[in-house]
Amino acid sequence: MSDEPFMKDANVTFPSGTLTLTELQQIFKTIPFELDLVDADDRFGWYSDQPNRNHVRSQDQIGKTLAEIHPAKILPAIKGLIASFKAGEKESMSIPSTQNGHKIMTTYYALRDNEGAYLGCLECTANVDQIIAMFENGAFDAISGASSKPDKAGKPKMPENMDATTGASQK
Repeated sequence: MSDEPFMKDANVTFPSGTLTLTELQQIFKTIPFELDLVDADDRFGWYSDQPNRNHVRSQDQIGKTLAEIHPAKILPAIKGLIASFKAGEKESMSIPSTQNGHKIMTTYYALRDNEGAYLGCLECTANVDQIIAMFENGAFDAISGASSKPDKAGKPKMPENMDATTGASQK
């Protein structure tokens, strides 16, 4: 497969706007989390192509079954989760873990069409180290400083790349 979208100059129109396939591909490469799709037939169908993924994926995995792409020890849990999605018992499930020294949050979502029919499972994996560090440093209380430890002058200690008014990170 090529690194370029198959229909290079096509547009995708959503109710919220239109994107070119190139824009869509770059969005998936840019977002700070990994996305994987298992279709309604339990076959691996697509992944977002970011560098340094936590769950390494490759083009040769596309079309393979869950058993072919997941470690045997977690396969029963994955199959059980997907069965609960298909049965309409669950819509999502989040699993925190530590991988290679990083805090990771993996959330699985049932994908459904407008009538509620099951289309597949979307796996979203994010490194949450920065979010945890910001929380621990009081970033979520940037205006009040309510949960942050004050410095010697009595002011909340803020991360150096933080906008103290909005809590937004700056580069």
